[in-house]
Amino acid sequence: MLPAALVVLALLVPTQVAGASVLAVQQDCGDSDVFEQKHSRADLQKALAQMQADLAEYGTCKQMITAALAAMAKTDAAKGSGGGGPGAATADLDGDGVVTPEEKAVAAKQAKEKRKQRNQEIAAVSDELVQDDAGTATGGGSGGTSLPMILAILALVCAGIGGGVWYTAKRNPAFANALRRVSPPFGNS
Repeated sequence: MLPAALVVLALLVPTQVAGASVLAVQQDCGDSDVFEQKHSRADLQKALAQMQADLAEYGTCKQMITAALAAMAKTDAAKGSGGGGPGAATADLDGDGVVTPEEKAVAAKQAKEKRKQRNQEIAAVSDELVQDDAGTATGGGSGGTSLPMILAILALVCAGIGGGVWYTAKRNPAFANALRRVSPPFGNS
């Protein structure tokens, strides 16, 4: 009985961990317009694939994840491939093979600046995507018809119908008699 319970537990733990990473990405992008934590490409892709409809439609999470993935792809293309944070080789600034606390602090500060720059790039790409989506949703850009244009067309149609009725009443006495028998909707009877 105990081994069976351990097998079931072992099968459930990775599923919960994978779900937790997707939830962490969604919570992070739901908190603000910038990722405050670093997320792996796999976590971002899973979160994008498992995104809830209301979060995708009404929030900026989808655009943020797409922008983060685009920034990662851009960074990978610039580097060739791979990645990673400040390791011992990058923290050893003077090349003596020993990483001092001062070198760690400088490397941590540089890494923080890189993250800040990356978040700004992601925010810029995300803003572009949101503006593009907003322009499409409101009818901005091409194909939209403005309200004054619609009202002008409506006024011309009403004037045309009125003119047609007036002309028909002048030319056809039976139509004119029929119109005389109709009481106006707001007139005194």
